[in-house]
Amino acid sequence: MKNKDICAVILAAGTSTRMGTAKQLLPFKQMYLLEYVIKHVLAQSFEQVFVVIGHNADEIMEHISLPSSRCRWIINDKYQLGQSTSFTIAMKTIEPTFSQAMLFLGDQPFIKPKTIQSVFEEGNGKEKRLTCPFVIRPFYENKPGHPLYWGNIKKLDISTLSGDKGGRGLLSSVKKHHLPVNDPNILVDIDTPADYQKALMKNNATPL
Repeated sequence: MKNKDICAVILAAGTSTRMGTAKQLLPFKQMYLLEYVIKHVLAQSFEQVFVVIGHNADEIMEHISLPSSRCRWIINDKYQLGQSTSFTIAMKTIEPTFSQAMLFLGDQPFIKPKTIQSVFEEGNGKEKRLTCPFVIRPFYENKPGHPLYWGNIKKLDISTLSGDKGGRGLLSSVKKHHLPVNDPNILVDIDTPADYQKALMKNNATPL
């Protein structure tokens, strides 16, 4: 998997309200949850990986060292206005260099590499034939998940984004393609203490 026109974006700027503590820094598999997700995405050979953080940004950067020159932080100072601000600042940052982006969430550590590759390949194939913006979204048992492949992002109108809808605010205006995958992990995120305990048990992970 390699294409110099595509990057990865990890959204991790939220306040972790339901968790009660910064879930980006939850111990997970001998590292932090966000650190694990970053390394998981970096393993897929994206040209560059952007990590959007906002709440507790200084603390996160103090505890997590980016493991590769292919990875960089994006600071969202407007994170309190909703996930759309992270999506918007990411698109504005990457757009001059990249025309395609795969969008990940910082609290989804279990997505299979094969699933990431399938979404990438489907999007890369569509990009060669389509000139308008489009989205490839994986579905498991008719339920939508992540990561999303955003194609031809230079032609997106991000000026209409607001609130906490993030990229969902643009989904109604772009061509959408559903990709069935055999991976229930595209639906699994870690929002609550109960989710966290299930995640530790799921992969035999142990807190530091």
